[in-house]
Amino acid sequence: MNGPVAIILAAGQGKRMKSERAKVLHEVCGRPMIRYVVDAARGAGARTIVVVVGFAADQVRADLHDEPDVLFAEQAEQLGTGHAAKVCRPILSDYEGPAMILVGDEPLLRPEPLADLFRRQQEDNAACLLGTAMLPDPTGFGRILRDSAGRFLRIVEERDCSPEERAIREVNPSCYVFRLPILWEALDRITTTNAQREYYLTDAPAHLMAMGEKVLALNVLAAEDVLGVNTRQHLAQATAIMQERIHDHWMTEGVTIVDPRNTYIDGRAIIGVDTVIYPFSAITGRVRIGSACKIGPHAHLRDGTVLDDGVEVGAFVEVNRSHLGSRTLVRHLTYVGDADVGERVNFGATAVTANFDGIRKNPTRIGDGTLIGAGAVLVAPVTIGKRAVVGANAVVTRGHDVEDGQTVAGVPARLLASARDVHQDAE
Repeated sequence: MNGPVAIILAAGQGKRMKSERAKVLHEVCGRPMIRYVVDAARGAGARTIVVVVGFAADQVRADLHDEPDVLFAEQAEQLGTGHAAKVCRPILSDYEGPAMILVGDEPLLRPEPLADLFRRQQEDNAACLLGTAMLPDPTGFGRILRDSAGRFLRIVEERDCSPEERAIREVNPSCYVFRLPILWEALDRITTTNAQREYYLTDAPAHLMAMGEKVLALNVLAAEDVLGVNTRQHLAQATAIMQERIHDHWMTEGVTIVDPRNTYIDGRAIIGVDTVIYPFSAITGRVRIGSACKIGPHAHLRDGTVLDDGVEVGAFVEVNRSHLGSRTLVRHLTYVGDADVGERVNFGATAVTANFDGIRKNPTRIGDGTLIGAGAVLVAPVTIGKRAVVGANAVVTRGHDVEDGQTVAGVPARLLASARDVHQDAE
């Protein structure tokens, strides 16, 4: 077992989401919440990640099947967070070392403070190190109780708090580093004498202290890091914060986002330097954009799209699962789907690649330097050769490929002449 280890609790149903989908699979900026938590744990130094599944377990396993460092433990009955941690014992029975425990519905966790917790736990040789946060409104969280000297005493769940304890603003966001195997002994001592009749993981630190072990609580997490998603409203809040982080990242990397408040960028997108993104544009899915591109306004780049350097995708243009070569221009009211487009191709307004035949999506291939006239329809599968010209409002029917240098026009499109005398550069 490669350590350090992270355990991510992801077994709950999330009833307030009112969904048949596992709560941790609801998406924030295009990615399931749990993938952000996995990335944060991995970024903090975890080399093995155990995900505890329960409700809709098969959904979570399927989503994370491609993660080689992720293992699964199943909590068949949801008997509380302490029980959820305990079901990991068979997998980790031979492991000795630090184990971070996180929850799968806090997608805004960052790796930097988590790495600090790993480091401090090792330096202090603590049996348990809690990461805490100070919140202006601590509602919904367990409170951190300290003595007059500021030393950690225990965690009190909100349902079990006295009025004085409810006023405490330092909270437990369920972020721990425990030393194994001592955690297992503490979990064996936990009972269900609480309001929920569940095994609380939050009781483990107090049991470790009673066993003479060192337990520390460090206020290292920011308020936005610990936003737990329990409702659709929380999901929207998390998405807004994540969008700010994504925008800040790409602007720091040399991308101009003219109006971040009215621009959506998926967390999986990659964008090159000196690209400009105009308002009301959406970049969704795994999109790769080269340098010095112009996107929008009102453009939509969908999953699987690749734009090489210098491409322009303008107003009310949608590009889906397509590759556009360098300096290609698609400026107005156009749909490009399932297309492999060469360099310096120019699309006129309202041109369409008609990729769907009612049964399957079909490809369109367009060679370098070709001109696609305004209103033209390319019925896939079809190939348009290099430096060809497709006239305005022409309909190139499926299978009727246009050869290099040809000019076609009409409905259906027919050969007119060589494009040699009529072709112009896209610029």
